[in-house]
Amino acid sequence: MLTLTRSSPLRLSRTESLRYGAVLPWQALKLIARDRVLLFWSAVPLLITVGLYTWLLGSLKAAVKGMWLHAFLSWGWNPGGFVADLVLLFSDLFVFLAGALTFSIAAGIVASPFNDLLAEKTEPRATPVLPPVPAQSFRTKVRLIWVDLLKALATTSATILALLLSWIPLVNLVAFAVALLLMTFQYISYPQTRRGIGLGAGLGFLWRHFYACLGFGAALSLFYALPIVSVLALPAAVVGGTLLVARSEGEIGLR
Repeated sequence: MLTLTRSSPLRLSRTESLRYGAVLPWQALKLIARDRVLLFWSAVPLLITVGLYTWLLGSLKAAVKGMWLHAFLSWGWNPGGFVADLVLLFSDLFVFLAGALTFSIAAGIVASPFNDLLAEKTEPRATPVLPPVPAQSFRTKVRLIWVDLLKALATTSATILALLLSWIPLVNLVAFAVALLLMTFQYISYPQTRRGIGLGAGLGFLWRHFYACLGFGAALSLFYALPIVSVLALPAAVVGGTLLVARSEGEIGLR
């Protein structure tokens, strides 16, 4: 198993680490924009989602229009009248808003098979470069899949618990911080799992670099809250999480 621990000639303060984590998604986007390989693997799931949504929303719009026209005729309304045109206009607007609000979720689902590959392509472009992973046997790959499933299960369970605790005064502050850290954990897991780093060591990473991980999770939460624009958050999260793993214990010692 490879280790990610390296000497840190520079140790940032807590405030500097928090700020560093918060701007890391933006740095990741700039790296993606400069690198054709990262840009390609970031754009592929987005283009697939755009194609699917163009077909899906077009079909939904046609189905809704047909339903309304049938209703107008059964009610004795003029399908070409002002009221009918107004109803169809609001129907089209509703379909558009539904698509806008769900597009990021769909893009995330489509991109899930590409995330590990995007993280892998980021590793040699990180500073410092993450050490390459030796060729792995089929048995090792199967074990790593179980590690990923375990991490996903633990993260989901902890997130649900954090949401339940968020209704309790004072405790909700801790729950909010935990939710942000869990968001970071999801994206630092890609390079860690490939190197055989398990759940406990991954959570230990969050504790060792608490402020940087907290800032990174907070920036991603804000990014994800913006409809349409939030599709850029996913590649920024995957690339940024990989950069965070590479830099946290490398040339820059984050807290």
